[in-house]
Amino acid sequence: MDESISSLSDIETVHQPFRFFDLPSELRRKIMSIHFLIPKVIDLDHRQHSRLVRRLECFLVSKRFHEEAYAVFFGINTFRLFPTHGQAMGRRVQPIMSMLSPRYRAALVTLELRLGPFWSKPPRCWRVTNSLGLENATSLLKLRVFIECDPSHEIFNGFRIGKEFYTDFAGDLLRKVMARLPVLNQIQFDGYPSVSRKGQLMTRLLEEAKAGDIKVTWGPGQKVDSDIGRKLDQYDNMRI
Repeated sequence: MDESISSLSDIETVHQPFRFFDLPSELRRKIMSIHFLIPKVIDLDHRQHSRLVRRLECFLVSKRFHEEAYAVFFGINTFRLFPTHGQAMGRRVQPIMSMLSPRYRAALVTLELRLGPFWSKPPRCWRVTNSLGLENATSLLKLRVFIECDPSHEIFNGFRIGKEFYTDFAGDLLRKVMARLPVLNQIQFDGYPSVSRKGQLMTRLLEEAKAGDIKVTWGPGQKVDSDIGRKLDQYDNMRI
């Protein structure tokens, strides 16, 4: 009896790999969506690097897994068109779009254009060029425009280059982006509560969207015209 127990203990337990591709495609996609979903907008920020690397390591499992996984990853997440992190002013910094292959760009569904950062001096990489490959984004239906601040407001007097400078820059940038996205049909405007729909910057952006015959929707921060934005107007004549 003791010899039988001893022999059984010597037998190694063999763990069979989980046959992931035996699952229905709908279930595989659901599992991948849970794994690959990033709560925040993806930018070339060093703070996101380690998180993304851990998520994307499974791309290397097999060619078949990669083909299914990249379509899910780039389809469910929002990617920032131009960088806004602290190193964005560097000469060698490139937008994330310019670093993606054409087939990755073709899987994108949503981009974010964030306006307001660097309002006194936009980075050199904030330019619409061929290197962005926006024409490859054949599945990109939605552009999210998030406005952090409106430098045309009087509160920026004495700090900005000119009242029209950033408004013209942002309007021209949006128009050029829209012109290169082949299937874009919706722009969602959003922003911090201090940004008013009636402000000069928002007005210009809405004009560009209307001229491009693009459907306009509003994000949660702009569902109702901002009370804070209206209250800021009360301080136009304030002197410190």
